[in-house]
Amino acid sequence: MKKITAEKLITICAAGLLLSSLSGCGHSAEASAAAEITPGAETSQTAGTVTGTDRLINHMTDTELSGTLETDFMLLDKPWEKASQLSSENAASISNNKIYLGDRYGAIVYGTPLFNALPSADYDGGAGEVVYYHTDISTGENTETLLSYSDYDDLKEKLREETETDIKNGHQRFLAEGDLNSIIALYDAVLDGSVQMINSDIIEDYMNYYYASKSGGNDESMYWEMDEDKVAAIKDNIHEYHLYDEELDLNFIVHVTTPPDYAKESAYPAIVLTDAVWRFKDVPSMYELMKEGKADPAILITIGFDYDTDGWDNSVRANILCDHKKEFLDFITDNMMPYLNTIYEMDFENSTLFGHSQGGVFTHYAAFNYDLYENRPFKNYIIGSPTFWTPYFTCVKDYDAYKNEYGYFERNTSYDRNLFITAGDKEDADYEEYYGENDSTLEGVKHLRERLDLCGVTAYEIRTYDSNHYMYVPEMLSEYIREHYSPFP
Repeated sequence: MKKITAEKLITICAAGLLLSSLSGCGHSAEASAAAEITPGAETSQTAGTVTGTDRLINHMTDTELSGTLETDFMLLDKPWEKASQLSSENAASISNNKIYLGDRYGAIVYGTPLFNALPSADYDGGAGEVVYYHTDISTGENTETLLSYSDYDDLKEKLREETETDIKNGHQRFLAEGDLNSIIALYDAVLDGSVQMINSDIIEDYMNYYYASKSGGNDESMYWEMDEDKVAAIKDNIHEYHLYDEELDLNFIVHVTTPPDYAKESAYPAIVLTDAVWRFKDVPSMYELMKEGKADPAILITIGFDYDTDGWDNSVRANILCDHKKEFLDFITDNMMPYLNTIYEMDFENSTLFGHSQGGVFTHYAAFNYDLYENRPFKNYIIGSPTFWTPYFTCVKDYDAYKNEYGYFERNTSYDRNLFITAGDKEDADYEEYYGENDSTLEGVKHLRERLDLCGVTAYEIRTYDSNHYMYVPEMLSEYIREHYSPFP
């Protein structure tokens, strides 16, 4: 693989300037003046670090291992449509004139899903405790309040107080009071015996149907972009895995596409792409470049949400790519890649992790936290149009840690990964209403460059395309594998 070179390299000749730069990145002069230290040497993780073609160490729990399976390649069958049909069938069994309570969680009150302040099926009107969820209307995040009450009348009074708190925090009164009335109606139904107990899975299916129908229908909200003919042409090289992550309590669909003339005993670099609902469509063109001899063979891996989850929804994406960056990186580093490494030989010294938009926020996080892991499966990171400004991200605790690369240069004296940072030169106008006081996308890339230069990082390239926010990605990925996975002359 060709090493990524910087678009603009800054040569630091004077030792004093070098010390000054490193001190600005969190190092003391004493540490900077010491002999060169292998990245990560200041942590306990360096010993036994897995690199090259060595085996990764699998940290999956027994529950995760039992929930992992390889299936037939199902994508061409459009499983999300079957999930929608299941929701439709369950929806038909729900009456808008009845109240239902799930056996594990959830309720449906006169046709509307309910998940807040739920009673137990045997509530008798006496004292108890219940969790009330307050939802931040700007972020969708929930906070919990534990309500202790002496009897049902006391509970109703406390529920009214929590409702008034929601209204003061910006919730529309008629919606908030409608939710309160639904909660009270549910409790009344439990007390008078008219509530119907049903399986919580039916409630979950009904919820998917209910909210999808309000957003225009399941077929519009749940779909994976792809050219079906091109996918069908290479389907024999595509393998589908369903991986459960206990830390996130989520199922992921992982597709592994082996290169043309794949040899099981040979080690190949892996190129891992997040946001499979969009990025899986790029796999056939990347595969074709390998087939034509225009790029070295590599294993292509895409990570998507389960088929019954709307991977287009920014709140769903933000929950993983921004709110739970660490847990998602744990999954990739300690679960997914080691598991796949038991099936495929991989060259980790040449492997790449890619993410775009909120995925770019995630790959930036991954690039500057790899040193905290025993497994280090990626040498290269593609940070595509990182939306450090996104409203889903800026509500995350300590979100602005990205401004010092999450303390990487406080832990290390040098950087030994390769960064490829991309953006569209027209994209700032796409989302300018959301920036507020934060950097736009292009400003965020500019300031990232300044910080990398200050810290003496040279193994990076920044490339801008004549494009809006996402239109350039297929072209960029094709360029990347041609240039950085080029066959030797």
